[in-house]
Amino acid sequence: MRTRPRRQRHRCTERTAGIIAHLGVERALVLTGQTLATKTDLAAKVERTLGAAHAGTFAECSQHVPAGTVDACVAQAKDARADALVVFGGGSPIDTAKMVVRHPVDAGHAAPHQIVIPTTLSAGEFTYAAGMTDETTRVKHGPVDPVTQPGVILYDPELARSTPTELWLTTGIKALDHAIEGLWWPTCHPFLETLRLGAIADLTVHLARSSDPDALEDRLACQHAAWKSIWGLLSARNVGFRLSHPLGHQIGARWDVPHGVTSRISLPVAARFLHERTRDAQAKIARAMGCPTATLRHRQSRRSSIRWRSRADFPRRGPCARRSRWWPRPWRMSSAISAHLTRISPPATP
Repeated sequence: MRTRPRRQRHRCTERTAGIIAHLGVERALVLTGQTLATKTDLAAKVERTLGAAHAGTFAECSQHVPAGTVDACVAQAKDARADALVVFGGGSPIDTAKMVVRHPVDAGHAAPHQIVIPTTLSAGEFTYAAGMTDETTRVKHGPVDPVTQPGVILYDPELARSTPTELWLTTGIKALDHAIEGLWWPTCHPFLETLRLGAIADLTVHLARSSDPDALEDRLACQHAAWKSIWGLLSARNVGFRLSHPLGHQIGARWDVPHGVTSRISLPVAARFLHERTRDAQAKIARAMGCPTATLRHRQSRRSSIRWRSRADFPRRGPCARRSRWWPRPWRMSSAISAHLTRISPPATP
């Protein structure tokens, strides 16, 4: 995969105009969400850096990417004759852009450039997979297509300062989910294993500290950890996720639970269910997280996940509690998933 984050020392918006000029972009559509567009001045700052190339802003990107928002964005991009999408925000604008890119390609036109400025740790910018929710069935689905891979990714912890702490931390757990699921994949390449273990260790050290919006070095370390947690997922052969990630996508779409919160629900369940088949990998995870034991037993896998959550100091109630009745007691859903998984015969292949 050729995409990599540019590691300039913050101030990435100052480079956006130069990148636009280098790519030959004439009409750039900004994709973001309502919060960044209406409650901060950051989206306006991104718009100003584009200058005459700014062809409009689509600020209706929503959690879990409802199909209706994708259709609306496609229509606006077509009306604006956009030849680039500047994506500012988290996983929802990023996935929206990926779905939008497919429409001109399917019509026989060139794919617009994608320039992504992430403000969370979801790390969807490093894959060419996207998810969109059918608003009737509440089922999430999407393509895996290299044409949707963003070409430019700019990390700037300054622009992540306004990200709500709860969102920042829970997407950090989503990055942890990526790293763990990639690590215990049966054919994880040694190079990718090194990246995943580095991501786990960095998140263990820096994620809790980065809850302070002014801890820019910790935030940047978490952004690089998110990169390491998922890099090579689709470009490497026979690499993927096991249980937590696909379960989380469907839980989120069905009950409107934010990603990251879904990882808190599904990851400990997956760790227990897969323990016998991932014992060695879980021991490596324990060491990367600084756990005193070199081996995880069945009960220890749950204790280590609880230790991680307490170390990151997540709120057990907050805005998510109003959106999802599962937030105050996530183990209610965990128990249901665990009971269901025990009725499934272990697959012959992962």
